[in-house]
Formats: sequence, C-alpha cells, structure tokens
Amino acid sequence: MRNGRGCTKWIVVAISVLAVAALVVVGVFAFLQIRLNQTRAQFEPPTVSISEPPPGAKAGLAEVSHWLYLINVDLEPETVQRIVASQYDMVVLDFIPSEQDSTDYPMADVVTRLHDAERPKLVIAYLDIGQAEDYRKYWQEGWEIGDPEWIVGEDPDGWEGNYPVAFWYDEWQGIWLGEDGMLQQILDAGFDGVYLDWIEAYSDENVVAIGEQDDVDPVEEMIWWVQSVSDFLKSRCDECVVIAQNAAELAEEDNYLDAIDAIAQEQVWFDGGADNDPPGDCPLPRTDAEVDTEAYRDSLSEPCRRYFDSDPESPLHVSSEEYLYYLTLAQRKGILIFTVDYALDPENVSWVYETSRGLGFVPFVSNRALDRYVEPVP
Repeated sequence: MRNGRGCTKWIVVAISVLAVAALVVVGVFAFLQIRLNQTRAQFEPPTVSISEPPPGAKAGLAEVSHWLYLINVDLEPETVQRIVASQYDMVVLDFIPSEQDSTDYPMADVVTRLHDAERPKLVIAYLDIGQAEDYRKYWQEGWEIGDPEWIVGEDPDGWEGNYPVAFWYDEWQGIWLGEDGMLQQILDAGFDGVYLDWIEAYSDENVVAIGEQDDVDPVEEMIWWVQSVSDFLKSRCDECVVIAQNAAELAEEDNYLDAIDAIAQEQVWFDGGADNDPPGDCPLPRTDAEVDTEAYRDSLSEPCRRYFDSDPESPLHVSSEEYLYYLTLAQRKGILIFTVDYALDPENVSWVYETSRGLGFVPFVSNRALDRYVEPVP
C-alpha cells in the first residue's frame, strides 16, 4: 500500500508541474502577442472607418478625397490643363497676381477652368499671413528688417525673401483686410477659400521678443488674426472655407477651431530640407521616446542626418506621435484633417497615403519644394 500511495503522489506532482508549465506557456504567449500587437500598431496603419466626415464639416470640403498642393511654380498652360483633366477634388495654388512680376496673370480664368472641369475642383488660395514676402506687390522699396518695425527677422528655416512679422500691427493686417486688399482680390478671382500658412509665427523667437516689448500674447493675437481673416472671408462668401496649415497644438483652443474649417499639417511622417535638400523621405521619430536618440539619428540616411544635425528646430526633432495627438483632438472636435508629407520613394508615398487615410485624414505627398505636379494616388 505504501508503494501505491507513493506512486499516486508522484503522479499528482507530475500533473501539477505540467499544469503550471502550461499556464506559464500560455502567459508567455499572451504577453508576446500583446507586444506584437503593440509593435504592429506603431508601424501599421490603424483600421479606422473613413466613410463619414467629422460632424460639422463643410459639405464641399468634406467631399474631398484627393487634393493637390502646388505653390512654388509658375502655372504654365500645360500644367493647368493637367490639373483640369485630373481626378483631384481640391487644388491649393498660390495667388499668382500678388507677385510683383506676375500681376497680369489670368488667375480668374484659371480658377474658372478648374471650376468647370469634368471633375470640378475647389480652388483654394495659398496665403502666408505670418510672414512678409519681398516678391509680393505689397512689398515696398526700402523695407527691411526693422523698417517697418513689424518686420522682425529672417525666416528661421532659410526661405529666402520671407520675413516673420508682428502680425497684430494694423499696417500688416490692412494689407489683407483693406477694401482692395489681398483677401478681396482673392474673392474677386473666384477662389473658394484660403489656405493660411505660417500660423505658427507666434512661436518665432523674434515675434515673441516684440510681443514682450508690446505687452501682447502672440498666441492670443494669432487666434484673433485668424478670426479676422475668417470673418472677412465668410461675411462675403458663405461657402468659402478656411484651411489652417500647421500649429496643430492650437487644437486645444476652441475659439481658434471655430474660425477654421480644416487643418493641414505638414511633415506628419516624412520631411525634407527647406531648400529641397533633401527633397524628402526623412522619417520623423514615430514616438516621443525616439526623439533625439542616437538610435533614431543612426537610422537616417546620410542626407537626412545632415538635415537633422543642421537644424535642431526642424520637424525631425518632433515625433509623429505628438502631431497625431493634436490632429486627432481637432478631428474629434469636428475639424477636417489634411496631411502634407514630403517623400519621393514609392514605398514611403504609398505608406503615407494608406496610414493617413486609415486615420480618416486626407493626404498629399510631394517634394519639399512643392514645385512639381504629381498625379493623384488612388
């Protein structure tokens, strides 16, 4: 009997050991599966339905699935015809007659052709409301940094001829809001809205300095400035839209979001140098934890590494995770989101379109100079 009990005892022990081992294996497998899913989440596009636009989105803008952003180029007839014949729903173009050497450009005729295309397009005017540009017709002889006093410095990214301004000054705002100002000229040309660049001027160190001197808050002043532009436009054109480029962090300010219809954020996933060197394909850190790490820097190509080292304020020192936090916040508040990334490698281009669309955004990808026509990506 003792031998039988001993045998039974060892069988029970063996079964217990096997049961514990099985639990350990299941636990390890579950842990690995969780980590695998987390890893996939970092590199695979999320599966988010994009069948419905955000609540409150303006009808025409909400129907845009493909858009073109083309500003650093003179619109030759051949390029206009390609845009007319394209499947783009929306086109962002420079207001060419505002350039000193192109005041007679037939902008209204081009806008009409795009409106009358087989696939009609919303035509949006690109405006830099945070910088003075010395090739615009409003630029006066003798202007320079400090004269007038609201021209406060050079472009921090190296764009030649662009100068950040203290945008709360009446003289600057009068250029846009006057009876025959830039905004009225844009409306007269038939544009469907405006695309506002350099809203982030409030963070420029020279703008911050003159803000302290004038005892104003540049962030608050920028919100008021965008509201003024929006009020002027929409009081004269009910269906016109306002798209704000960058400054995604202002998604936390509801009074700012009330003034705009969409945000277009550059360099969410890929960037290029301001001088188009490199023209793109420099991946941002995917997460906050990767920002400015040796591992991230070592992962960059040589041209992208030079860009990373040369400009500590570039988007390569910001994570996609940070941008996406603010963009999804704005999206939840009813704001349409467009993304602008700079890539030429077909795999990167395809990845951006799939990823951006998976988040319910509307992507565009081109070179950093935005001076080349690219066909819509299906």
